[in-house]
Amino acid sequence: MDYHQLLRDSLTRLPTVAATIDSVRKAVQDRGEIVILYFNFDRYSKVEEVYGWEKLDSVLETTGEAMRDFLNKSPLASSKLMVAFPNDDDFVFFHVPQDDTPAATDAEITEITAGLKEAVSSEIERVHGEDIAALFDIFVGRAHVVYNPKLRMERQIYRGIREAANASKSLEHREQAKKVSDLRDTLRSRGLYIEYHPIVITDSQKVFGYEALARGTMRSMRSPEVMFEIAAQSDLIWDLSRLCRDRAIEGMGKLLKDGELLFMNVDPADFADPSFDVKALHVKDPTRVVIEITERTAIKDYPKFRGRLKEFRDAGYRFAVDDAGSGYAGLGSIANLEPDFIKLDMSLINCIDQNFIKQNLVETMVRFANEHGAMVIAEGVERKEEFEMVKSLGVHLVQGFFVHKPSTSAVTYRPPVHPAPALAEGAK
Repeated sequence: MDYHQLLRDSLTRLPTVAATIDSVRKAVQDRGEIVILYFNFDRYSKVEEVYGWEKLDSVLETTGEAMRDFLNKSPLASSKLMVAFPNDDDFVFFHVPQDDTPAATDAEITEITAGLKEAVSSEIERVHGEDIAALFDIFVGRAHVVYNPKLRMERQIYRGIREAANASKSLEHREQAKKVSDLRDTLRSRGLYIEYHPIVITDSQKVFGYEALARGTMRSMRSPEVMFEIAAQSDLIWDLSRLCRDRAIEGMGKLLKDGELLFMNVDPADFADPSFDVKALHVKDPTRVVIEITERTAIKDYPKFRGRLKEFRDAGYRFAVDDAGSGYAGLGSIANLEPDFIKLDMSLINCIDQNFIKQNLVETMVRFANEHGAMVIAEGVERKEEFEMVKSLGVHLVQGFFVHKPSTSAVTYRPPVHPAPALAEGAK
């Protein structure tokens, strides 16, 4: 990375902190103070983990544009927006009040932040869809630095940035506790619905089956990634998984047509749940259910795990390895689980039309599947060029925004939500 790249971020076209300090130096000296805001975008790392780095780069571009547009119209328009480091997801804001104007108060910062959050979230949803927007959250920390001419200005500003970053983390931790409470309410009220996203045959684009994706009725629980992240932190994984399976199977009987398959996400840890067995699922025709092994956790004992899979196979269930090519779901999982379906991680599919290595990997996976009686599913197909490429590579099935838009073609099962039972007096 050369000197010029260190001064400006190529994604957002925003300057870095290092490049901005000199431009505010005189104003800070004259005014004697500076307000620093630190924007902590929660779960942007999750966007990269789930969708790949190219998608996060695109989201960061959208974020930078939306923040710049909003702040230019706000009372802080004369201030400086920048990134902490090139190609990173931390944003910093310098506010040096104009002459005879008091520094923005905490209340004013809170109001502006709420508007900023709404503006950026709406733009991300417009450009990138509801699933990514559901992962978006922002926590803003504030530091008020009173300039001391005895101290080097750079150190004062960097200390202020660290103070603001710590303040944003404190807000995030408080919000985390609230989300745990929201998840408990969701489980008590069974406040969860299912969106069935179609999986289509590549050649004909006819529906082959649907993947069941859980959505909480509470806004904070709308994203399944958020729900399961909170559940893992609060030891509620089995409880949430049971509710998701129950809802998916209920909707299957009401909404899916004869012959259409249900793809249902199951983590390896769920197989240790005593209530997860063939009889407990209450599925009329197990041959229409594909259990997607979603490896949020590693499989440690393959012989024992394969024994559990055999119980389900013998009953007629089929299996898919989800997110192949990402995380734990590598070649070892495919070899050990012998799946009927191999779902390619969307990070392999994103921009595959422009990447020969991705094309070679997918072509090899299709050849392997054909030799072993399995089918390959390409996840996250969003553009015509991606669709045409995976089709030319022989991919059997496709899933993604190119073949459906959630607002128009996803089938949704919304069961009645029962109010949470009142707690007995004195209960905790």
